[in-house]
Amino acid sequence: VNETPKRGSRGIPMGLNMYELLPFWNALLSSLGFNVVHSPIEDKTIYRLGQGTIPSDTVCYPAKLMHGHIKWLLQQGITNIFYPCMTYNIDEQGTENCYNCPVVAYYPEVLHANIRDLNKPEIHFFYDYLGLLHKKKLVKKLQEMFAKAYPDITKDEIRKAVDAAFTAFYDYEAQVKAKGQEIISKAREEHKPIVVLAGRPYHIDPKVNHSIDRLITNMGAALVSEDAVSSHIKTKELNRDLQVLNQWTYHGRLYAAAEYVAQNTDMHLIQLVSFGCGCDAITADECRRLLE
Repeated sequence: VNETPKRGSRGIPMGLNMYELLPFWNALLSSLGFNVVHSPIEDKTIYRLGQGTIPSDTVCYPAKLMHGHIKWLLQQGITNIFYPCMTYNIDEQGTENCYNCPVVAYYPEVLHANIRDLNKPEIHFFYDYLGLLHKKKLVKKLQEMFAKAYPDITKDEIRKAVDAAFTAFYDYEAQVKAKGQEIISKAREEHKPIVVLAGRPYHIDPKVNHSIDRLITNMGAALVSEDAVSSHIKTKELNRDLQVLNQWTYHGRLYAAAEYVAQNTDMHLIQLVSFGCGCDAITADECRRLLE
C-alpha cells in the first residue's frame, strides 16, 4: 500500500494471471504514485457478486470469478480498475513461444462488454493490450494508456516504474524457487514423500483448489508447486521429446515439472485442471505421457 498516494487508488481484480503478476503491477503502480487495492482472496461470496454478468457457462470457473472481483472493487468505490489484456506472458526461454491462453489473455474484453458499470463515464477501466516481452514497447504503451486519464505522468516516471516492476517480479520468482528447494531438502531429510501440485498460478486460489493442498499436507506429504521445480529441466531437450507444440508459458512449466518428477523417485505429480479448460485437455495427456 502506498501510504501517500498522489494519484489516488487503483483496483486490481485478484484472479487469473494476476495471481502471478501482482508483484509486478503492484510495484509499477505504487512507483507511479497509486494506492493499489486488490479484491479479496478468501471471500466466498465473490462468485455470487458477479454471477448475473457471466455470459457463458462453458468458460472456466477461474474466469467466471473475475466478474465477482470486478463487482467487489466497484462496490468499494474504486473508480480506476487496472486489468490489461495480455497476449504474451514473460518469456521464460523455455518454450517455443510464450502465449497466455485466450481466456487469460483477453478476458478483460469480456468483462468490459458484460459489466455495465464499467462503461459509466466516472469509471476508468484500463484494459489496454500490454506485453512484457520488450521494456521499451511496454513503456510506450503504458504512456499511451495513462495519458487518457493522467497526462502528467512522464515517460521517465514510467521507465523507472517498469524497472521497479521487473525487479519485484524476479525477486518474487526467486523466493518461490528458494522456498521450494527448502521444502524439498527438508522432506528428504525427514524421508517424506514429495508432491508437486501442478497447475496454473490461479490454482492457488482456495476457491479454485478446494483446499487440496491442505488435504495433501495433512496426509504427511511435502508440497511444492510446479514453478518451484520446472527450471531444473533443460527445455531444449524437453521440447524435442514433446508430442505437442510447446508455445504456452504455463504449459511449459507443467511439462518441465512432469519431466523433473519422472526423474526423481521420491516425487509424485498431481495436476489441477479447471472444468471448461480446453487447453488442459491437451496438457493432462502430455503430462501423463511424460510421467509414464
